[in-house]
Amino acid sequence: MRLLQRLTLVVALLLSSLTLQAQVSFSVDAPSPVAVGEAFRVEFKVDAEPDRNSFTAPAFEGFDVVAGPSVSTGHSVQFINGHQSSSYECTYTYVLIASAAGRHTIGSATIKVKDKEYRTTPLLVEAVTENKSTAKQGQNPENLVGKDDILLRLNVSDTELYKGESMRASLVLYTRANIDHIDNVSIPPFDGFWSQELSFDNTPTRVEYNGGVYEAYKLVEMLLSPQQSGTIVIPEAKLTARAQVFIESKRNSNIFFGGRDIYHVTRELKSPAVSVTVKEFPSGAPASFSGAVGSFRLESKMPNSQLDSNTADQIELTISGSGNLKFLSAPRLILPESFEVYDTKTIDNIKVTPSNTSGSITYTYPFVARSPGEFTIEPIEFSYFDPATGQYHTLATEPFAIRVMDDGSASTTPVISGGLTGYPATMRQLDRDIRFIHTGKLAHRAASSFVLSPAYWLIIVLFVAIFIVVFVLLRKRIRDNRNIVARRMKRADKVAVQRLRMAEHSMKEGRRHDFYEEMLRAMWGYISDKFNIPVSNLTKETIREELYRRNVSAAVAEHFCDIISRSEEAQYAPSTDGEMDEVYADAVEVISKIEEAIKR
Repeated sequence: MRLLQRLTLVVALLLSSLTLQAQVSFSVDAPSPVAVGEAFRVEFKVDAEPDRNSFTAPAFEGFDVVAGPSVSTGHSVQFINGHQSSSYECTYTYVLIASAAGRHTIGSATIKVKDKEYRTTPLLVEAVTENKSTAKQGQNPENLVGKDDILLRLNVSDTELYKGESMRASLVLYTRANIDHIDNVSIPPFDGFWSQELSFDNTPTRVEYNGGVYEAYKLVEMLLSPQQSGTIVIPEAKLTARAQVFIESKRNSNIFFGGRDIYHVTRELKSPAVSVTVKEFPSGAPASFSGAVGSFRLESKMPNSQLDSNTADQIELTISGSGNLKFLSAPRLILPESFEVYDTKTIDNIKVTPSNTSGSITYTYPFVARSPGEFTIEPIEFSYFDPATGQYHTLATEPFAIRVMDDGSASTTPVISGGLTGYPATMRQLDRDIRFIHTGKLAHRAASSFVLSPAYWLIIVLFVAIFIVVFVLLRKRIRDNRNIVARRMKRADKVAVQRLRMAEHSMKEGRRHDFYEEMLRAMWGYISDKFNIPVSNLTKETIREELYRRNVSAAVAEHFCDIISRSEEAQYAPSTDGEMDEVYADAVEVISKIEEAIKR
């Protein structure tokens, strides 16, 4: 038994040793591009302890070796949940200078770990000659920052696309100077585009641009979707950049900066305007096409195939994929005449990424089947344009048969489909309390001597007087209504604040349901009052469109709709006081931002 245990231990140690050997990593790292004459570092790293004096460097053809190799090692041990783990790293560092412009290859370096040789992959480094024509002459600080040393550019991912298609725009600062301050940043308005600000990594990158090597700082990144065809010009962006320059001091007394004086050079920068060509959709669009651009899928959930009359049910339609999801319209649903249709409900789950907008939208069509019979729900069609293929695509559900059973409450009056003399074939008698208008011949009596009598003229005068009074009253009422609407629009933010205070009072008393109810009343009521739109006509899509038309950013509009969604979901779901505090604070903030945007 002990022998078996020992053999098992030996096998485990051997496997562990083999695993460790298989996991050894040996790599090389260097910047690219680099400037000719500029010193840069090349590092060779191995994550296991190498054999002594086993490292062999490449020839470094095309480069001058300024220093190296400098060897550094690191070893760490960790204990987590009683398990020990360790790591080891050894780094060989060289400082090189590219001797000529062009592409140079750093060859493979070799090293041995436990007598096994490892080799790095050859690394391509591009060396470029920087444009120094504005060069640093004299001791005037202004001359030390050339006109091409600091550049502002608006880079777009595409300059030709279809209406509704997405593209990415990035405002980038390229610099070969030491920038220590940026101010007065002016972003273009992006008129003609739907815009969504994106999050991005603001770590500077080293790039080759305009024949030189620059540090690139991304300032703003937007996802843009054109809403009109033709040529759209994105105006110039502006900012003020301040560069730091050092000049040898004649006094040579600056102990902190090695005898150098620090000066600041300010540059007013502008990015060139960018023209984007927006192509119109090709001809031959399907009847169900309403401007959807991208790539989509269609899924449906139909009601029960058998219902009792006067029973409610619904049809669910889900459109998913990537494209201009935020601007989709609910596909048209055609139901039999005896079906009573209610307002369509919309639930969206949309995510905006640097490349596109993706996710899904679910449309729910509630209805009530009133009359018994055999019915067919016609296919629901949704068409979109795919810019990748330049073609239209139509998705459709299958025809759905539904049988409505008589629950005993439906009308027994027969439906009249034609055959009655003097009546249109489409006329129907809906119930027993509605009768047809008699269309027979009517007897005419001769006009009496009442016409032109004094009583006749008196009645005419009375009618004219009543008309004038009614006209004056209506004009006054119209003016009063206008004033009321204007006052309501002007006081929308104050009314919203009052409702938010009521919500805050409910939150402090721990009445969660009342809190979210007041929050929804405040949010919907604010938009209704501010834009004079009945609450019954408001949807999240309507809110986004109204805010966009009033120069409110897409991020703020999306935040406003997100608060409504969170309140609707949390109204009957478990919640905490912290969540109510967050919803309340977000609502106050977003209403303030909308007011600021509208007043500008």
